Amino acid sequence: MRTASIYLSVLLGLLLSVTSQAQEAKNLPSKLTEATVFFRGAELTHTANATLVKGENEVNVEGLSPDIDINSLKIRATNGVIVSAYEFSIDYLSSGKPKAPFQKQLEDSVTYYQEKLDKLNIDLKINTNMIAQLQNGITKNVSGSEKGLGIDELMKTMDYYKSKSEQMEITQTALNKQKKQLEASIVRVNAQLAQESTKNNKRSGILKLTLASPRPQASTFTIVYYTAQASWTPYYDINITSTDKPIQIAQKSKVSQTTGLDWEKVKLTLSTATPSNGRTAPLFSSWFLQQREYAPVAAAPQAMMQNSYTYADEVIVSKEEEVQDQKFMIRGASSTPASQEPLYVIDGHPASAQEMQNIDPSMIKEMSVLKDASATALYGSRGASGVIVVTLKNSIEDYVTESDNVLNVVYNIDLPYTIPGNGKAQSIDLQTKEATAEYKYYCAPKLDTETYLLAEISDWEKLGLLSGRANITYDGTYVGELPINASSTQEKLTLTLGTDKRVAVKREKMKDFSSTKVLANDVEQVFVYTLTVKNNQNKPVKMVLKDQYPLSTQKKIEVNLLKDTTPWTVNKEDLGVITWEEEFKPGETKMYKISYSVKYPKTMRLNL
Repeated sequence: MRTASIYLSVLLGLLLSVTSQAQEAKNLPSKLTEATVFFRGAELTHTANATLVKGENEVNVEGLSPDIDINSLKIRATNGVIVSAYEFSIDYLSSGKPKAPFQKQLEDSVTYYQEKLDKLNIDLKINTNMIAQLQNGITKNVSGSEKGLGIDELMKTMDYYKSKSEQMEITQTALNKQKKQLEASIVRVNAQLAQESTKNNKRSGILKLTLASPRPQASTFTIVYYTAQASWTPYYDINITSTDKPIQIAQKSKVSQTTGLDWEKVKLTLSTATPSNGRTAPLFSSWFLQQREYAPVAAAPQAMMQNSYTYADEVIVSKEEEVQDQKFMIRGASSTPASQEPLYVIDGHPASAQEMQNIDPSMIKEMSVLKDASATALYGSRGASGVIVVTLKNSIEDYVTESDNVLNVVYNIDLPYTIPGNGKAQSIDLQTKEATAEYKYYCAPKLDTETYLLAEISDWEKLGLLSGRANITYDGTYVGELPINASSTQEKLTLTLGTDKRVAVKREKMKDFSSTKVLANDVEQVFVYTLTVKNNQNKPVKMVLKDQYPLSTQKKIEVNLLKDTTPWTVNKEDLGVITWEEEFKPGETKMYKISYSVKYPKTMRLNL
């Protein structure tokens, strides 16, 4: 009986041990596969794989961003596995985490340089002491004898001192030079290491899951969440080769993130949506007029000064559809006899079946199958068994798909991208568009005597531009950076391409026609200006010329635009701006006049 009891105790112990091991939480590394980046924030998608036992399982999914919106967290599991509970936490213990290879390389470099510097400082100290000992030894040797040294002995001593001290001083100079170089290297590497440390990878997110599995099986988890630690901004490279060719507008983006993760080869999507905004459309309430009381009011508490409402974060809804593995399949291949090899043509060049199989399916732009007469007509007898014609994607436009939804624009990029977590902006090309522009010269000589070349794009809203900065290049020369305001109400998009001194403008006051009259109680002044424009180019140009007259804000001040002013194209009376717009022939000169009078009381002083 005693032996049976011992066996029973051992068996129970083994069962308890196995049970405890089965219930112990498994640590699962996750892989970041997709990132949808908004103007502010990003939606990240991770995947993880686990082998589960029947019943309850506990797993810890590692490698998530520590800065997530917990309300946006969505978890899916395959094969009927149910997520019965979950808890998100942050791991602050970074000592066990593997460092990035580049960061480890930088730290090793600092250690290497520091060890060399320490050894060099020892050599410097020894050499300095040797120089001091040599000087002391020579001094004692010369002054130690009562009768002093003879001439021969003194010369030998001095020669020895000169030789040895020269060697030591050369060594000292070389050591000091090496010391400066090592210190400079340490400063440079430490600066780069400090920049790498901004990746914020000292913390990581961990998702603790409690799962219920109907049977022992493998399951794949998909975790989707929103984080505010990412952003993208659009910008443009606008290239104008000449005024008779369309403008090339290259749309680009700058993507940066400090999510605590390095995004390595992720499927990237850029969106103009603004999640976590949560604003609601405003509604009017009744506006009752009441008598205002001007009694002193105590300062409101800080809490009362806050808005009485808050903006609820918008929940990021994940896609319910599971992404299936895309299989590479050649259309029409089933109609080709297995015993006969078709001819493969890739970008116009014949290729083998092996070369065809080595192509990444995501890099194929178009594929078609030619058979019978259509194949032999183009490729002769080589196409008797059929021809499979493949066109590869050869520009960034082939990999970017733009979707204009009701509230936002989405750019899906089929190329995998790596975005480091150090906050550095990574430039990504999106697409290139062409636009036709009308070119005009513009000058407002009262403000600036320079003449500017402008490019005006009509129907610019059809280009689908976003607000951002634009780098302008004209005729191969960088002009500068200009803002593009996508919310502008202007009918035309105007780009300033720089100044051109070949179209000269001069503004002068005609003193003989300007006058000042003193009346009974008033003063009346007349101002006359001439504007001279000359086209020094060998081709006709369109010119826009502007000038200004003052406006009155008081009844006592009267301003009149006089009749001898040159007839204008547009007169904006609310601004007091006159516009002349005409075409100038090569070498043509024209003069314009603006004349106005101002009448005001003698006692007033005006900014005329």
